[in-house]
Amino acid sequence: MTTGTTTSTPPVRRAEAEDPRIERWTATDPTSGAVLGTVDASAAGTRRTDLARPGEVELGPATALRGDATLPALVTAVVERARARYAAGVVVDTTAWADGDRRRLEAVGFVGGDARGAAVRTLDLTLAEDGSPTRVLDNPAMASLNGHHARFAERRGEIVRYRTDVSVWTGVPERPTDADWDDVAALLGSGAVLGVRPTAALPDGWTTVESAGGVQMTGEAITGAPDPEAVELTPDDVPEVLELIARTRPGPFLPRTIELGRYLGIRRDGRLVAMAGERLHPPGWTEISAVCTDDAFRGQGLGRRLVLAVAHGIRERGETPLLHAAAGNTNAIRLYEHLGFRLRDRGASTFVRVP
Repeated sequence: MTTGTTTSTPPVRRAEAEDPRIERWTATDPTSGAVLGTVDASAAGTRRTDLARPGEVELGPATALRGDATLPALVTAVVERARARYAAGVVVDTTAWADGDRRRLEAVGFVGGDARGAAVRTLDLTLAEDGSPTRVLDNPAMASLNGHHARFAERRGEIVRYRTDVSVWTGVPERPTDADWDDVAALLGSGAVLGVRPTAALPDGWTTVESAGGVQMTGEAITGAPDPEAVELTPDDVPEVLELIARTRPGPFLPRTIELGRYLGIRRDGRLVAMAGERLHPPGWTEISAVCTDDAFRGQGLGRRLVLAVAHGIRERGETPLLHAAAGNTNAIRLYEHLGFRLRDRGASTFVRVP
């Protein structure tokens, strides 16, 4: 690695390594253009080793980080990119690192000695401004697709979406660049509608779409409870699931949505009459979705029971349930609040149409 001194953080460009799952970030001297150093990082959710967990970015190897002048800038670049993609954290094994290099990591906020070993240093990127571990919920689709749901992702640049037969969600950076908007248009196509953060400044020709809006609710206080009548639904049940969805209209459900998580249903006389399941999966969280009951069976508490049964499975994995609801669906919101979910102000989306 060539070393050098710069007065500011060197520009970092992104390039693909031979393995498309691996990202390579290269820093260059702004004056001479010389390469100062390179960091390889596993794309979150498609890691090279067992060190990183889904949603984390692995920084390394140590041999790519030699050079006193470039290490701080390269580490900062990795952290900034990981934060921009709503990763849960950055993790690095510092076994072969010099003490001075470890101290540089700790100065950025890395801590060591978690369950993965004394030499592992991690930086938690999930903390919101209020200190709660909810930042990944500001962009739950991006956090899911760069983590647990990476296998369902379609990407162009920094834009990522679910495959069109899986889900309608798209992940867009908090403050998209002109290049990001071009990638949105190329990936989704003219006329597509997507949600973006309120901080996103629309380019010329892009328009907002009127929407009643939605709410995001988190279930830190939810423990859940198994339900003896609930049965696990499989891909073989999808035709019947789609029929129930068409009758009850809880929101989009596509042919492969059932692959995103565990879906439970209740049958009466062999007919599926109620269901709920798991959709988005940001690190540490799982969304409860597709909560619906046939009109003929409303008022029997089936939806409440299924929400608690799905939440129980989420809690059994050590994760926390969340859900989204249309702002106008006051009955559902009251039910969720009664169960112990709380409204979360952050995470509101603005819906825009691709010109």
